Amino acid sequence: MAGGHRFLGRSLRSLAGTVAVGRLVTRMDGRRPDPAASDHLGAVRGEPRMIRGPRASRLYTEWFPSTTGRRGTIVFTHGLCLTEAVWHYQKRYLAGNGFAVVTWDLPGHGHSDPIAPAELTQDLLTEALARVVDEYADDTGVIHVGHSLGGVVTLNYLARNPVSAESARGAVLVSTPMQHFANAVAGRWPGAGLEAKALGRVLQFAVESSVVERFLARDVGSSTSGVSYRVIRVGFGRNASPTQIRFIRDVIASVPPKVRAAAYRLLTGYDIRPLLPDIKVPALVMIGKRDRLVDPSESETLASHLPNAKTLVLDDAGHAAFMEVPNRFNEIVRTFAERHLAARRHSA
Repeated sequence: MAGGHRFLGRSLRSLAGTVAVGRLVTRMDGRRPDPAASDHLGAVRGEPRMIRGPRASRLYTEWFPSTTGRRGTIVFTHGLCLTEAVWHYQKRYLAGNGFAVVTWDLPGHGHSDPIAPAELTQDLLTEALARVVDEYADDTGVIHVGHSLGGVVTLNYLARNPVSAESARGAVLVSTPMQHFANAVAGRWPGAGLEAKALGRVLQFAVESSVVERFLARDVGSSTSGVSYRVIRVGFGRNASPTQIRFIRDVIASVPPKVRAAAYRLLTGYDIRPLLPDIKVPALVMIGKRDRLVDPSESETLASHLPNAKTLVLDDAGHAAFMEVPNRFNEIVRTFAERHLAARRHSA
């Protein structure tokens, strides 16, 4: 009990510090032009399909068929406490560039069937991705794009489902950790500095505390003045769009609190490094230089453990590069997909 009180106290102090600094940052946000203000985030929709998931569950997917013949499929797997709606810009751009595109909600998230928090495991998420691929993949191949936890799910799938993963032609891993960020809280992560520890406490407190849940519920749809906005702002780069921050905050608020906490705890004690040498597909590890949730050096180490990986640093991006710098992100994914899908076609 005493340990819990000490953690609560440290978390509240860290949260207070984040909020105090956030007031200054959000003032700056309000003074800058916001090009995303007219983007109607979340409005781009494909063909909604409920497919069979693991354990008799149903998974929500959106399907954008190719408009120019069979060129391959790009499967997008979202990150921690989010939904498939965050791939707004990717749906709008890549679905019109000749590829088939699939987005989907992780179990218990978005429109996928609710699940008990205890059921949310690495194995369940890996099997869920396998079901998505089995539903949509064909012999033209699949490019996987995974963000944060979605990147971990993708790596698990590629390493542990060799038969199903035969369709994979490549993987783009965005802000993907090798270990749970909470390790920084306990000081077990070698790269954890004071800021990382503080942010770790804030993040853990944000997903597990009923106090923060009340902030989220109160602030949904509000302006930049809410406390929750300042907490979510930590995950973005210097010149972040207030519209995008509010959108991500509202998406997070849509995920049931117990599922958010279970998803965060999912990687506790987890270390993906032993699996990496078995993943032979070409991989591109995308790094937001201003990412304060997954240390850029950890992403570089992740790439160094993959047999066929390259890194690409996005200087102005934080943890959500796919949204912060969407045009650059989409062009990188398009080029990667074209190269590796075409390479297999030419060798066939």
